[in-house]
Amino acid sequence: MKKILIVGQTLELGRTEELYGRGFSAFGCKVQYFSWHEAAPSLVSGLLWDKVTWRLAWQLRARTANQKLVEIGNQFQPDLTLVISPLLLHPDSILALQQHGLVFVFFTDNPVDGHHTHSNSWVQQGFPLWDAAFIWSQELVERLIANGVKKAFFHPFCSDVEYHFPKKQSNPAYDVAFIGNWDASRKREQYLKAIANYRLGLWGSNYWNTHCQEPILKGLCQGMCSYTEIPEILGSAKMGLNILRPQNEEGHNIRTFEIPATQTLMLSERSRELLNLFVEDKEAVYFSSPDELRQKIEYLLQNPEKIKLIAEAGYQKAIKHKIADRVTEIASLYQQLKSSSGDIRILR
Repeated sequence: MKKILIVGQTLELGRTEELYGRGFSAFGCKVQYFSWHEAAPSLVSGLLWDKVTWRLAWQLRARTANQKLVEIGNQFQPDLTLVISPLLLHPDSILALQQHGLVFVFFTDNPVDGHHTHSNSWVQQGFPLWDAAFIWSQELVERLIANGVKKAFFHPFCSDVEYHFPKKQSNPAYDVAFIGNWDASRKREQYLKAIANYRLGLWGSNYWNTHCQEPILKGLCQGMCSYTEIPEILGSAKMGLNILRPQNEEGHNIRTFEIPATQTLMLSERSRELLNLFVEDKEAVYFSSPDELRQKIEYLLQNPEKIKLIAEAGYQKAIKHKIADRVTEIASLYQQLKSSSGDIRILR
């Protein structure tokens, strides 16, 4: 496996496609990127997602971008193509790329929940075509297989130790820091409202000011933070808060690793997947309701040594899940599938 084509939305620092590109480059592979943002900027503009006119025309626009992708594949002839979130990928493009090598997909959102930003007819038609599919939830692995995916694998997110590392302040300004956007479910509002009387640091989009319905949270958000600012922000708090979006409740999210990778205690909403990744009350602390969250914070603030011990154990666990580990897992699967088929060219 010498040449890798990575297909994703954008190459912004910290995006999954950018992170895996760095990982494969460090692994010794030659990496070629295809970005939907560069191929067809209008397709990935957030302002267009909810416009009826866009929804009616997206397939026509995306076909042109798919032609560009196939052309790049023909020129580069990758041994492996890794697609990050295939929302704009036509099924025929999968078949075309398989003329050169294996084609894997990493579903960073839930492709079987029916939401138009996670799935569409192309995504569903592509299910039986992938050589392998990765997703961040064991439960969703089973659902993918039930929906026609032939080989689906649990593939957790990981720590980006190049950019996320301990940067603790000797006198933290916050008891709890939360990095995350406002969510229409309003679940995040309810959790933050429950702990607003503590020293709470909040970073995210302006929706916290324009859409949030809890007066006590108004004006609290300090705006978006950059990927490189995450260690400093989490280092300014005694604990880092992780509240799952509804689509991640069956698994985990990237915050699962970002927080402990900075040697900050992770205070996270419970999920079966998270409990399997970080041991409760030893490597992370969990909650399932606003009341439990408030009680856990009160207890931990009265036991600072506990905070230190759990933060250190969580850190040691997080650095065992690096991008190098994920790339090695993918490379191992590639070799298995190549050996079992005898030839990585898939004829259909």
